[in-house]
Amino acid sequence: MIRLEGVNKGFGAIRIVEGMDLTVEEGESLCLLGRSGCGKSTVLKLMALLDRPDSGRLFIGENDVTKMSDSEVDRLRSEQIAYTFQEPLLIPYVSAVENITMVTGVPKKEAVDMLSRLGLSERLDYHPNKLSGGEKKRVDVARAVLKPSPILIADEPLSNLDPKTGSIVMEILKSRTEKGGILVYSSVEPSEAKVATQVIEMEKK
Repeated sequence: MIRLEGVNKGFGAIRIVEGMDLTVEEGESLCLLGRSGCGKSTVLKLMALLDRPDSGRLFIGENDVTKMSDSEVDRLRSEQIAYTFQEPLLIPYVSAVENITMVTGVPKKEAVDMLSRLGLSERLDYHPNKLSGGEKKRVDVARAVLKPSPILIADEPLSNLDPKTGSIVMEILKSRTEKGGILVYSSVEPSEAKVATQVIEMEKK
């Protein structure tokens, strides 16, 4: 379970998130929908424990993150959360397959199977500098999906993808909820929110 209670977050005088309340239970999916700059990534980073709220309370399961030390938060994130960034952060000096196996620890066959499902069977040994933006995105998504974590958080996972590939990615992401996991993702496209069990529309402050 992820729960936010009266969460506030800002940068300097700019308030990005104000008094946000939400709950996502096991087996559910949440889409944060809105235009660029409305704070979607900020909320996702809070949920992924990559940042802390200025005030309010944030729970992962029964853990009140706002009362935990940095080392405790790091351990909780490592055990509970997989995250895929809006701009893929891949290890530049290893192949697409190694970007998955080195980070997640899954067998090479699992990484190969997932990349092939995402249309990258011809790019398995390519380093990131030889991959297009959409191909990098797919590697990053594959890595997050294969990490054995109950919570998967994806920042605009369908950006830079053609409709066919986007449908495959969303099917893979949604499979996590069918196994009792939690999926939280963001999008600028209303059509991409239709598969979520919850949708929160965000507006730029």
